[in-house]
Amino acid sequence: MYKYILPLLISTYSLLSSAEGIDMRDYITLRTGMTEAEVLYKFGPSDHETIRSDRLDFILSKTWFYIPDRSDSEKWITEIKFDSNGRLIKRDRYRVK
Repeated sequence: MYKYILPLLISTYSLLSSAEGIDMRDYITLRTGMTEAEVLYKFGPSDHETIRSDRLDFILSKTWFYIPDRSDSEKWITEIKFDSNGRLIKRDRYRVK
C-alpha cells in the first residue's frame, strides 16, 4: 500500500504546483551542458514550452519559459533553450514591463 502513496503524493503536488519566476541567485547557477532533468529537478516544470522540429518531427530544440507571478516584485521572464540532446545551450532573462 505504501508504494502507491508516495507516487500519488508526488503527482498531486506536481499538478497543484505551478512554476514561478527564477531568482537571480538561482539563474546564475544555470550552466551550459546541464540536462533537462537537472533543470526540471532544480526549478520544476516550466510555465510554457516551445518545440522546434523539422518536417519529419525530429526535435531540433526546446525552449522553456519561467514566468513570474503578478504579485512578484522582481518580474523577470527566464528563457532556457535546450538542443536536440536535451542539453542547455542558451539562457536569457527579460524584464517584464
